[in-house]
Amino acid sequence: MNLNYFYSTRIITGKNCVLNNYSHFRALGRRCLIVTGQSSAKKSGALKDVQSVLNSFNISYDIYDKVSQNPSIATCINGGKIAHAIEADFIIGIGGGSPLDASKAIAVFAANPDLTEEELYSVHWTNKPLPIVTIGTTAGTGSEVTSVSVITNSKGLKKSFKDDSIFPSLGLGDPTYTMSLSDEFTSSTALDALAHCIESYFNRTANDISMTFSIKGVKTLLKGLIALKEEGASNLSFEDRELLYNGSIYGGLAINATGTAFPHSLGYFLTELYGVSHGTACATFLPFFIEHNARQVPELSDSFFQEVGIKKEELIALISSLTPRFSLKLTDSEKKTLSPRWINNKNLIKSWGEIDSDFVYNLLTEMF
Repeated sequence: MNLNYFYSTRIITGKNCVLNNYSHFRALGRRCLIVTGQSSAKKSGALKDVQSVLNSFNISYDIYDKVSQNPSIATCINGGKIAHAIEADFIIGIGGGSPLDASKAIAVFAANPDLTEEELYSVHWTNKPLPIVTIGTTAGTGSEVTSVSVITNSKGLKKSFKDDSIFPSLGLGDPTYTMSLSDEFTSSTALDALAHCIESYFNRTANDISMTFSIKGVKTLLKGLIALKEEGASNLSFEDRELLYNGSIYGGLAINATGTAFPHSLGYFLTELYGVSHGTACATFLPFFIEHNARQVPELSDSFFQEVGIKKEELIALISSLTPRFSLKLTDSEKKTLSPRWINNKNLIKSWGEIDSDFVYNLLTEMF
């Protein structure tokens, strides 16, 4: 039995968890940079709550709201320079995966203002990153509770870096902040969370702890996903939103130990080149991934479906019904151009079976 696991983030969830846990902000310093996108932090009410807490304790702050979907390395470098210039003691990231991942990179650049892009990704940092507070406004990313950041590099490719020093000091999750999400965003982010759980479970690096998080995450998400399918996002209750949010946290805790598998790696090119949202891109490959593992590791697959309490066909049908449709036809030349991505790809290597560039080429031919 393998119970290896490391974790250093204080997680607090529930309604009004930001307003009710002000002491943790005060302990981090007297000045901070708030990292957000242009609208979600405001629309959700999260920014207002954070400002209320900071103002109550005379913690000064600047707001950096330049983070877009799939944040670029340039955006993070610029944010780091601003944080360094104002002598921020800590960083607060508010939003979905993009602002939260950006906040981690900005914390690194703030403490290391002369750091290069190559040094960021190779984790060659002289100084420890600034402390980070993460406040989620979507139910999907899990970035509130991981030591991973995915940033679009200068070549336009999504690339991750991982280090224990970018574990958030504090991760806060109030499902109320997800109530304003559209149907598309609710489905896409929830499917991302489901992908985290399933990819972590069917992962060569999975252990007893990560698999426990995965199973709990899937069981929690299923209740919310079924409600989403039947009621639509606009009719979801707070309790349904809480199920989706808590499921995403379980997913984050699972991939914190294992990382993801091939649906995430394959999904990246759909986002980078064709503008498909991240969760939708990953979910597009999820039914195939489930069928693939049923063939490759049948005993593990049988155990998974027995524990989560749903049949394989039912889960695939649920995923398919919630995955937004898009039309794409890849030429042979386009598929060959993508092939170098799959050589020695760590997420492909961690997947069960022989997953190489030929496997991916054939899969893309079948799907697109």
